[in-house]
Amino acid sequence: MKRILSLFFLLISITATSQQLYEKSSGIRLGHTSGITFKKFVTEDEAVELILSGRNEGMHVTVQYLFHEPMEFSFNDRFYLHYGIGGHIGYEKFDDIAKTLSNAAGDAFIYQEKSFFIMGVDASLGIEYRWLEVPITLGFDIKPYFNFIGMRHTKARFWDAAISFKYVF
Repeated sequence: MKRILSLFFLLISITATSQQLYEKSSGIRLGHTSGITFKKFVTEDEAVELILSGRNEGMHVTVQYLFHEPMEFSFNDRFYLHYGIGGHIGYEKFDDIAKTLSNAAGDAFIYQEKSFFIMGVDASLGIEYRWLEVPITLGFDIKPYFNFIGMRHTKARFWDAAISFKYVF
């Protein structure tokens, strides 16, 4: 009888855990913009995410405000859609901004590598799988961004896709 009661309470606690939302998570993001990430929920379905990442031999700090909505699948209730907007600041190395002519015919150029201060706007759209019994989340997102490079140039990338693995605490 004790074993049956113990098993019953274990099953109830696992079911209750899978339905709970989490407060904080931290992990890695692997993609074009790879880095470490920290997410903190400010309400039940809104979170602030901080990403420290590297791209083009530079470093960035990105802050995003994300909205989470459960995806209504009949087979699983652990999938969540998230979307949001934010911004980033940092520096990157660019070799396609400044070029000089290298021959008299005018058909060959030398590209100069320079590091520039950048800041920009980010958006995010993704899916998160919450496996809170372990406790981890697995995610896939697309994070398009628009850079202001050195305050004189601009550059956009619309398919900055990545997968993420986060520990929930």
